Amino acid sequence: MTPYPSPSAGPQNPYMSPVPPMVNPAYLQEKRRLRQTSIFLGIAVILYFAVNLAIGQFLGFFIQLFYQFSQRPLFGNSEIAYYLLNMAAYALTFTIAFGAYLLLLRMPWKAAFPFRPVPAGTVLLSIPVSFALSVIGSILSAILSLLFSVTGFQPVASDVTVPMTAPGLVLYFILLAVLPPIFEEIAFRGILMQSLRRFGDSFALLVSSLLFGLFHLNMIQGPYAFLLGLWFGYLVLRTGSLRISMVLHACINFSAAVMSVLTAGASEQTLVAINLIYIVFWIFTGVTALLFLILRTRGSFGLYPAQTWMRMGKKLGVFFSSVPMIIGLLAILYFMLQNFVRIA
Repeated sequence: MTPYPSPSAGPQNPYMSPVPPMVNPAYLQEKRRLRQTSIFLGIAVILYFAVNLAIGQFLGFFIQLFYQFSQRPLFGNSEIAYYLLNMAAYALTFTIAFGAYLLLLRMPWKAAFPFRPVPAGTVLLSIPVSFALSVIGSILSAILSLLFSVTGFQPVASDVTVPMTAPGLVLYFILLAVLPPIFEEIAFRGILMQSLRRFGDSFALLVSSLLFGLFHLNMIQGPYAFLLGLWFGYLVLRTGSLRISMVLHACINFSAAVMSVLTAGASEQTLVAINLIYIVFWIFTGVTALLFLILRTRGSFGLYPAQTWMRMGKKLGVFFSSVPMIIGLLAILYFMLQNFVRIA
C-alpha cells in the first residue's frame, strides 16, 4: 500500500550523503512538513478537549432547561439518558477533532480509510494474540500502580457505570464495544497513522500507538492501550485495512464489558480466581495463535522501510515540540492527573 503521500525519495542512510542534512533542501522540506503536521495535530488535540468540555456544559444546561419546562427528566429514564448523552458526546468529540485534522491536512479520504479485504484466517489467529497482549498490558498496569503507590497516590480508571436495566445494558455495550472500535480505529489507525506514513511506517506506528495510549487519560488503561495500539497498527500496516483492527478492538472491548457485567458485586476471592483463569487461558492460546500466524506469514514481519531524511529520534523531537502539540500534551497530562487518588 502506498503511504500518503508517497514517501520522499531519500537515501536509506542520509547521513552518509555528501550534502550535510541540515542544509539539504529535501531534509529541510521534510522537517517543515513534519512540523506542520505536528501543529495541525496539536490543534486537533486541543479541539478534542475543548469540544468535550463544551459539549458537557451544553448538555448539562439543556437537561436542566428541559426539566424546568417539562418538570420531568430527559428521555424519562436517567440511566438511558446517561448512556445516550455519553454516546453523543463521544461521537461528536472524535468527529470534530479528527475531522478538523483531516481537513487541515487536505488528506484524501481513501488514504485515511483503508478498507481492503482481510483473510479470515489472519483475523481469527490475531484475536487470541490481542487478548494475550491485553493481559500483558494489564499486568504492566498493575506493576505501575504498585510503583505509584509508594508516592502515596494510585492511578484509577474512569469506568462507565454498569447498567441496571435491559435498555441500559444494550446502550452500555454499544458505548463500549461498538463506538470505540469504529471511532478510535478511524481516528488513530486511520486518519492519524495514515497521515504519518510519509515520514516512515515505524514512526507512524509508534506515534499513533503512543497517542492512543495517552488519550485513555489514565495509567490503568494506558499501558495496554499502547501495546494493543502497536499490534492493531502493525496489522493495519501489513494488511492495508482497518477492518482487522476494528474487529479486534471490538472483541477486546466486548469481552471487557461482559466481564464487568458478570463480575459486578462478586467477592474479591472470586475476582482473583476469574482473573487467574483468564490470564492463563489467553496467554496460552495467544502464544499458540502467534506461532500459527508466523507460519501463515512465513516469518515475514517487516514494515515498509523509511524512505526519509530524518532519523527516528529527530523526527520525534520535531513532532512533539511544536507549540500546539505541547499545549495538547499538557492538556492530556492535566486530565491524566485527575485520575489519581490519594491512598488513605
